[in-house]
Amino acid sequence: MVRLAAAELPRVALEDALRVCLLIRDQDPEQYERAALRWVGRFALEARSATLADVRAAADALARLPTDAEDAMANLERICLAHRVG
Repeated sequence: MVRLAAAELPRVALEDALRVCLLIRDQDPEQYERAALRWVGRFALEARSATLADVRAAADALARLPTDAEDAMANLERICLAHRVG
């Protein structure tokens, strides 16, 4: 349901897309990895100064999000702030 609502919006900010990932993680865990991959792809495109190491760090944080949410979110916040996205 969250994905349907988001799909109808003209644009979903990267920060909001991360919230959608969190909801999918909680409500439809089988679809979480796909949502996380889409988020990483958007991060790679929108964070123009991001390096491969930054994209890898974001992907690693999203991979840990289901089991270590606090640390993973702290890392994602740091990465996004460093690149002024989300």
